[in-house]
Formats: sequence, C-alpha cells, structure tokens
Amino acid sequence: MDAIPLPLGGLTCFFVRHGERVDHIDDSWAQTAPEPYDPPLTRDGHEQALRTGALIYSLEQQALQQQGPGPPPQTTYRVITSPFLRCAQTAEGLFRGFQQEEQASQGTGVVATGPWTVAVEPGLSEVMNENYFAHPPPETIITRRRSDLASGAVHCSMRHDDAYVPARDCLPEYPEGFQSMLARFVSTLDYTTSALVEQPARQEAGAGVADCSGVRPSPRSVVILVTHGAGVSALLWATTLKPGFNDVPYCCLTRARIVSRRKSQPLQPFGTSRIPAYTWDVDYRAYASHINPRL
Repeated sequence: MDAIPLPLGGLTCFFVRHGERVDHIDDSWAQTAPEPYDPPLTRDGHEQALRTGALIYSLEQQALQQQGPGPPPQTTYRVITSPFLRCAQTAEGLFRGFQQEEQASQGTGVVATGPWTVAVEPGLSEVMNENYFAHPPPETIITRRRSDLASGAVHCSMRHDDAYVPARDCLPEYPEGFQSMLARFVSTLDYTTSALVEQPARQEAGAGVADCSGVRPSPRSVVILVTHGAGVSALLWATTLKPGFNDVPYCCLTRARIVSRRKSQPLQPFGTSRIPAYTWDVDYRAYASHINPRL
C-alpha cells in the first residue's frame, strides 16, 4: 500500500542523549550513593544541556526563516524524557538553554514559542543490559520522576503534562536483548508521535487560520525526546533504517521531520516490530560540534 503523505512541517522531533553522568568521572560515586542505578549529571553535563538547548533555538530560527515572509506559526514544544534522573536534568537544561537564547535575541527572533510541557516516557529508558545493571532498577523510578516533575523538584520552568499517555508504563524487561531494545524504541517513537500527527493530518492539510492580517500558518509541534546512548542509536535506526550509529556523544542532537505514514493499518502491538510506521527526513545525525568542535 502506498505511503500516506503528511503535512510538511507537521512534526519535528529532536533526539538528545543526556549529558555527562557523574559516575563516569567519579568511580567512587556509586559506592556511597543511595541510588547507584540513577546517577545525576555533572556540572559539565548541565552545561552540555544548556548548549544543546541553545542549538535547538538556533535550528528553529533557521527553519522558520526558510518558510518565507508572513507571521511565524505558533510552536508548541513537548519534552518527553526517560525516567532516569540524568535525562530529566538534561531536559531542564535544554529548556533553559533555549529560553536564554530566546531572551538574548531581544525580540528579533522569529520563533513564536508556545508553552513547553514535559512528560516521562518509560519507553525511552536505558537499555536493561546486565553490563549496565547488576539488578533491575526499581519501577518506583517512574513514579518518583513524575512526582519530581509535578512538584517542580527537577523542572521549575516547564509544566508537567499529566495528561500524557505513555507508550509503555513500566521499565523494560530485565535483561533486555538488542533486538528487543530496538523494537521498544521503534514502538515508542511510533506511539508518542502518532497522536500528534494523525489528528492534524485528518484536518485540512496545511490550511491556515484567517485573522485580520490575512492567513496565519497552522500551528507547529516540536517533540524533544531525551534518552540514552543506545536509545539515540535505536531512534536513528527508526528514522533512517540504517544501522551503525554507534558514536553518540553526550548531548548529541538529531533532527527528524515527519514525511509520511508507511501504510494505513493500525500501529503494531508495542515492541513487536522493528519497522517504523512513519518515514522521516533526518539531518544533524548525532551532531555534537556544539559541545566539542572537533566532533
């Protein structure tokens, strides 16, 4: 069955790996930490997240400038993060870095920013590899992170989206093999983006909204998925169908823009397919020159 085209600009996804984690620079940290399975970011990790948020702002500026004259569309930003602390902290840094660049532009930018929301997605969790975890992490990491987000303990600037329906509501099975992990991320991408794409696609594709100045462009949706190294590699597979993305530095960034639905059948049951439901236009693949110019 032929692919189903979707409105251009209907959805942009950014995939971001978390910043530098403390146990990767301090071997003794885990020996005394109450939750050694859930390390926070280092100071450098927080700075990496800020720089990546600033990069997202710059890329958004460029994308909207290329749309030509006229008022920019209102853009809504949804941050969807792994329940692990380092990812939630990275998500906060992304927002702050974006916000700082927006404020520095002093109104000269073209990004018409709507509200930012943040939600927890267990489907974006770290791969449950026995080399990473001697024992499976507790499921309470999910409820704790949601509580942290709702109370502002991690994110004081973004609203917790308590209406978000996760693609998966529990941690992956332990131990988790590579093929299972790959199928998990394919399903997570399909499920977390389908609700944002299907409804606008069923409406008048690309139709503007009339106002007193003429036609206002249809709203844009940007989704920022914050996950782990293996997760970024898996999401690159899900959007390019090309293997081999093993070099995914801290806070590297990938941009993927929705193109079409492969076929009209319902999504496959979660974790049962390694073939994504959508096709994507991908650039800035695991880009990290904003962190280290040599990369």
